[in-house]
Amino acid sequence: MPVDLDQLNPEQRAGATQLDGPLLVLAGAGTGKTRVITYRVARLIETGVPADKILAVTFTNKAAAEMRRRIEELAPGHGARVWVFTFHAFGARFLRENHEKLGLPRFFTIYDASDQKKLVVESMKELGLEDQKSKAGLYVSLISRAKDDLLDAGSYEIHAMTSVDQSRQTAARIYKVYQKKLEQAGALDFGDLLMRTCQILRDDAELRSRWQSAFTHMLVDEYQDTNHAQYVLTKTLAAKHKNVCVVGDDDQSIYSWRGANIRNILEFERDFPNAKVVTLERNYRSTARIIEAAGLVIAHNKTRKPKKLWTEASAGDEIRVQELPNEAEEAAWVVRRVQAEVEAGRSLREIAVFYRTNAQSRSFEEALRRARVPYKIVGAMRFYERKEIKDALAYARVVVNRDDSVSLSRIVNCPPRGLGAKSLELVESYAAAHGLTLWDAFWAHGQIAELSPKAHASIEEMTNSFVKLSESAQTATAAGALALILEASGYWAWIESELDTDPEAAGRLANLQELLNAVKEYDEARKLDGKPSELGRYLEDITLQTDLDGDDEGVPALTLMTVHLAKGLEYPAVFLTGLEEGLFPIGGGNATPEDLEEERRLCYVGITRARERLFLTYAATRRLFGQVYANLPSRFILEAQLFGAAQREARPSSARLASGPVPAVGAPPAAVRPSARGFKPGQRVKHPTFGRGVVADVSGAGETMKVTVRFDDGRVAKLLTRYAPLEPA
Repeated sequence: MPVDLDQLNPEQRAGATQLDGPLLVLAGAGTGKTRVITYRVARLIETGVPADKILAVTFTNKAAAEMRRRIEELAPGHGARVWVFTFHAFGARFLRENHEKLGLPRFFTIYDASDQKKLVVESMKELGLEDQKSKAGLYVSLISRAKDDLLDAGSYEIHAMTSVDQSRQTAARIYKVYQKKLEQAGALDFGDLLMRTCQILRDDAELRSRWQSAFTHMLVDEYQDTNHAQYVLTKTLAAKHKNVCVVGDDDQSIYSWRGANIRNILEFERDFPNAKVVTLERNYRSTARIIEAAGLVIAHNKTRKPKKLWTEASAGDEIRVQELPNEAEEAAWVVRRVQAEVEAGRSLREIAVFYRTNAQSRSFEEALRRARVPYKIVGAMRFYERKEIKDALAYARVVVNRDDSVSLSRIVNCPPRGLGAKSLELVESYAAAHGLTLWDAFWAHGQIAELSPKAHASIEEMTNSFVKLSESAQTATAAGALALILEASGYWAWIESELDTDPEAAGRLANLQELLNAVKEYDEARKLDGKPSELGRYLEDITLQTDLDGDDEGVPALTLMTVHLAKGLEYPAVFLTGLEEGLFPIGGGNATPEDLEEERRLCYVGITRARERLFLTYAATRRLFGQVYANLPSRFILEAQLFGAAQREARPSSARLASGPVPAVGAPPAAVRPSARGFKPGQRVKHPTFGRGVVADVSGAGETMKVTVRFDDGRVAKLLTRYAPLEPA
């Protein structure tokens, strides 16, 4: 049965029937790129190309399975013979077939992320770096990124030697030991699956020639997301026949932070000089108004291939732009609109709420719990289940109730105090033998002779600290007590000290900041109700709120996720929230041009997930460290030419804003401190906790802009301007 090309529009048909030579298919959002790929494969088979001579590569197992299913529908009996793989699955298949050349056992083990972390920890122990165990995740990330860049341990060491970044130099040492342990175990990690494949294809001419002949045609999906190793593998395998078709959308390249290189798709015609280009611009997903708004936004990017989406769909509903007084009101408004959509007949499964950072989920989660609306979070834990939040609340519980042994054991070495597992085991054994709580055993540490002098000193310092915190917390509000706990315990400073080395540290600080915001809101609500605010009462209330049954998969639920995770998905109704300068785009006026263009692509992705209804929201004020700051609406709202239609709700009462100054409208947004645009060495500044000081150094830009401040009391701190509440002195 011939392939029915009448099912394709003219541009899709061009992509499916241009079978020889290099081809770039620029597929705008919702334009049917998977259809082009599958019809192209079916057409190749129909014209006589053996199915097992075709290699189709994509990024996820789900996408590969869907591609294989659709090929089988179009070319019955052939779908299973086509090589349809993710990049990593292809690498695993290739290496198993050539394991002897690599000196690998035939059934080598593939280590996942948790296995990698364990092996990195073992390597650190061998190198005497146990005190840096908390940074194991960072070193896994650096090693994985090196492999994506095709840098083996020796090459990475050379690069690290020229770097001033101490963490890269340490990672180079760990990488060598880690790789040796992998080889001893007869194992590979995910990075090896591509790096080792590329290396042997580079070094073994006979093998390279054989595999280049193995496939006469190659297809690569989501080409804008390829990293260096994937790019090299594609070029190598396609070098002989040059019948390579890559499909992707430069306007949806949003993963540079994990190694994706937009130049791979932008420079495809340079890599393959005779390449033809087919552009898919007809959108089958969204209404005309949504498509128009997305196009107006992305047109402001300079680094892109020209394309303009269009649709034969109706104009559809107006895009709703809503200004809310603050983030709590934003969440409440979204929940009310979600409920209205459900009352109008829409399922919760058909609605999604997107935000720029994971920390923003907190206000939505609390509003949804109050309204008893089922929800699920994609790609992240619920706010109160995140490690740093559980740590902070464990500290608070110990301050309120020192007999809480579970909470105490959780944070006894966070941040590290020189109390290792052995010391904790000795104290726990003493507690069990004498019928004591863990706190009482720590208090009696002088009776435990087996403890080292260092452990005794650490315990003495810790117990005295908790006693002082307990005394201070009795007279403070819940928010004041928690802020004091995070500072005096050293927990906040511990995470802040990792900003230069741990890519996840900024997110953890943002979550802690959101927790402080939540407690401040709790304080204000108690005050309005004429009730006192106490830390113990807050802990009780939040425990009752979060102690919910597990998700019932059979119950429709609202989807919450970051915009990054929304790529590839679509929903009838979408809420794109937090559209404020400095938050989305992150960095605002301090962002580099490249970062700003990626933020704009991210906004484009968010807009084009919506099929029928699109709601854009922003908060006129957002709380940071107990103070409320005014925001500018995101430039993306202006670029979409929607700002004139923005609707506003009444500002909150003065009592709700009494916690801190509200600068005049037009002040810098919450995510960029008021002085972030003008910090310079020698400038006098003030910090609500550390006091006054002088800026010694400024580095980075945008989200990663940092200032080193020498405070008047002699302390020196490196602060991320996105979070640090610095003001000109």
